[in-house]
Amino acid sequence: MSPVGTVWQLMRADLRERVRSYSFMLVMGLSILAGYLLVPPFGAAYTSFVIGSHRGIYNSAWVGMIFGVVACTWLALFGFYLVKNTVERDNRTRVGQIIAGTPVRKPVYTVGKWLSNLAVLALILAVLTAMAPIMQYVRAEDRAIDLGALAAPIWLMGFPAMALVSALAVLFECVPVLRGGVGNVVYFFIWGPVLVGGSIGLALLSGPGSAPRNDFAGLSRVLVDIHGELAAGGYDASHGLTGAVAPVMDFEITRFTWGGIRWTAEVWLERVMWLGGAALIAAAAAIPFDRFDPARRGVSLWPPGRRRRAGAPRPAGQTGRAMEARGQGWARMVFEEVRPGFGPAGWLHLWAAELRLMLKGLPWAWYLVAAGLVVACLVSPLAIVRTYLLPVAWLWPLLIWSQMGSREHLHGAWRMVFSVPQPARRQLPALWLAGMAVAAITGSGAAVRFAAVGAWTSLLAWAAGALFVPALALMFGVWTNGRRMFEMVYLLWWYMAFNGIAALDFMGATQGGSDRGNPWLFLGLAPILFGLALIGRGYRQKGDT
Repeated sequence: MSPVGTVWQLMRADLRERVRSYSFMLVMGLSILAGYLLVPPFGAAYTSFVIGSHRGIYNSAWVGMIFGVVACTWLALFGFYLVKNTVERDNRTRVGQIIAGTPVRKPVYTVGKWLSNLAVLALILAVLTAMAPIMQYVRAEDRAIDLGALAAPIWLMGFPAMALVSALAVLFECVPVLRGGVGNVVYFFIWGPVLVGGSIGLALLSGPGSAPRNDFAGLSRVLVDIHGELAAGGYDASHGLTGAVAPVMDFEITRFTWGGIRWTAEVWLERVMWLGGAALIAAAAAIPFDRFDPARRGVSLWPPGRRRRAGAPRPAGQTGRAMEARGQGWARMVFEEVRPGFGPAGWLHLWAAELRLMLKGLPWAWYLVAAGLVVACLVSPLAIVRTYLLPVAWLWPLLIWSQMGSREHLHGAWRMVFSVPQPARRQLPALWLAGMAVAAITGSGAAVRFAAVGAWTSLLAWAAGALFVPALALMFGVWTNGRRMFEMVYLLWWYMAFNGIAALDFMGATQGGSDRGNPWLFLGLAPILFGLALIGRGYRQKGDT
């Protein structure tokens, strides 16, 4: 088969597999929700994409631009976590070993995976394109629908951005350090400050009379054109971008008519450049790609710790049957020996076992950084501890929490765990308590500091966060049987709380969060999330056993 035919077959097989998954439907639903929320009615308490105090009438050009921004921002985040599993799935299902035995060249494989990722995200763009005229008609500010003006921003802004996101997903899967949870964290900070933040920064520099710049999302050219139309209509065009979403209680919104960008050959060339860069990244991913050779997998960062190198001798006495017997013996020790009543000793033993599993295999550098954060909290000013150090301390154990509830499936031990007496009622509380212990250890410096100065409200917020985060991780882990959903949600939640959004502050980093009663809210939310985890574990047990 020719390379083109091989790429086509790889892309088609992946696409058919992806569109059947729950994660695909979830990301599509989140994208549709974002598109709906960013086209609020005129009387809403917030508005989207405000230029000073001006907002465009919801005609085809303005609605299409908003959906293009949704594609370049939120879909660029959710879409990455959706498609960053194609190489790993081939390895897990042993399809990769079959491919490795064929003449398929590494660049052909990585480019095929890039195109399959892009096809998945293009389907979501197609759904957004279909939703855009519906939202224009529902808002009814201008019902004259121009399909070209609606679709052009979505595809010329969104498609090149999705191409880059798809290529980065393939590259991250091919680089050993980035293929797991570390890569998920790294991409989040690339997405926020670099991709989206860089586009917004260039847009803010695109004031009246300035030249547009070729940024990731195309926001600079959009803003320059909007400024020109504001000035031509006699409006004040001296303001930059106030915000993608802004409250309207402090100022009155003035609506104007924007005719949209003229998509000239120059604009097309700018967007095609991003497509070319994405193709180069996808081809370059073949360099670190190991072609599913176990000997080249080496060791991985935490979690799950160091792996035994392929071909290395197994420790003495550790034959497959002996290791299986050892695992079954551990299960009997934890569950069966304390079966009558499963008293306090059994709970303590199980909690200690879960905590050891969480911390097993962590490199010494992890403990060194955690200890440094504890000491920094003890000696730093209270405002610095509350606003900066505690959030960082509770970002550090992210990759430990993200395995809660899914570790059994990640390591193929679910048959053993689910076969013991009452696995949900006995294991999940111990697992939640172990997650709380990790939060308490890494945030202990802040807790001592709050107690020492009598900052009881901050201490209450600390306790709420220590309960809430492990419960959130456990709920997502049980229901998704994976790590990525929690990593994505928690990173986004943490990032917005860290940047001062009081409504999402679960750790007392902002004064507004405490004034709103957030500590009591998250104290109440934690057991609800744990209850959902119990329900999910019962549902999973019935489906897996």
